[in-house]
Amino acid sequence: MILKRKGLSVLSLSLIVWFFLFSSINAYADRLVSIKKTQHHENLWDRVRNGFALALPPDNKTIRKLEAPYTQNPRAFNHIAVSSERYLFYIVDEIERRNMPMEIALIPVIESSYNPLIKSDNRSAGLWQFIPETARIFGLTQNVWHDDRRDVVASTQAALDYLQYLYQKFDNWKLAIAAYNIGEGVVSKALARNIHKGRSVNFYDLNLPIEAKHYVFKLLVIKDIIANSRKYGIQLQPIPNRPYFEEVKIHEHIDISLVTRLANISDIEFSALNPAYNRFVIKVLDEPRTLLLPKDRKETFVKNLEMYQDPRFSWQIYHVKKGEKINDIAIRHETTVKQLQAINGIARNKNLTFGQKILVPQLIGANKLTMIAQNEKQFQGDKSGVHIVKKGDTLYHIAKRYRTTIDQIKQWNNSDENLSIGQKLFIVKS
Repeated sequence: MILKRKGLSVLSLSLIVWFFLFSSINAYADRLVSIKKTQHHENLWDRVRNGFALALPPDNKTIRKLEAPYTQNPRAFNHIAVSSERYLFYIVDEIERRNMPMEIALIPVIESSYNPLIKSDNRSAGLWQFIPETARIFGLTQNVWHDDRRDVVASTQAALDYLQYLYQKFDNWKLAIAAYNIGEGVVSKALARNIHKGRSVNFYDLNLPIEAKHYVFKLLVIKDIIANSRKYGIQLQPIPNRPYFEEVKIHEHIDISLVTRLANISDIEFSALNPAYNRFVIKVLDEPRTLLLPKDRKETFVKNLEMYQDPRFSWQIYHVKKGEKINDIAIRHETTVKQLQAINGIARNKNLTFGQKILVPQLIGANKLTMIAQNEKQFQGDKSGVHIVKKGDTLYHIAKRYRTTIDQIKQWNNSDENLSIGQKLFIVKS
């Protein structure tokens, strides 16, 4: 977990000073081109192993105890390793760019088992398990539409920023990692006590809470298992050393169901790469939102989005009025109570409260309704049908197929726009 509440005030003050140092530090890290990075590895795990830099703890008894849950259940360990496949290349790339030890790429193994959708009792969330207060300090937005603690890119950048800040403060990666877990205030006090008594300030000599020491030990144990997987009887499934996803900027609201359709990906794949979204809609507020798509799906999505001319956004936030019931809202927005309950996660017998925000269908404008009514009236009694636009369709070929003209198709559909895959065209057959 990231940072206890007691350390928040310390962190806020420290960040003011650190902010001025960060630009120069980050620029310096960008200029450091590591020899390790230029070496080619087909398997990403080899690249990870090549970046390890921290020594194992001397306490063999503790090591054996902490490694047991992983080594005694290699299937479970491999499951975590497989879960990392979508995210690991990006994280490794960022760690190398910042010249940080590769053990840091294993922190999500402890925090979330590389599951960005995991829920924790202490209100932490995401791969790196930010709590709300710390997330706000690092600019991770949390609102009804999205929670950037679960955003793969945003949370990774924030976590690495925080770890770099802690390393700058303590000049020791083990202390930085312990502070990431328990809070910098706790580590600072332990250091101050040892300095006051003239004792060693080595990580192993500090009187830190057992939780923090075991956190660092566990990270190093996981590192050792990955570095020596054969010794532990664990056969890690290879991960290609190439990007799994690419970023796409979204500049206007769009339904998630439309994204999956245009990108031709499953809901599961979308959620795994874009776990930050709380609703069925991607709401663009002050600045564009970033979507992650499988590398081989980005071009498909961009092309289909450019062609798509229908409304991209079919939901909106509704504020419940005083005394209003869910049945009233369902009728007003031409939907059902069951649908509203399912979309908003409302229990069957739970009443709405004044001011509560819920997601409702966005009503079609009057002009659109008029157009639909005119089409329906025109097609009554005619031998009409619907053509669903497929990849490669053009108005010329569709017109030829139905023995009509391009202008007639445009007139039937009240549109001069380009075609989009999945678009429905009204056709009056001859």
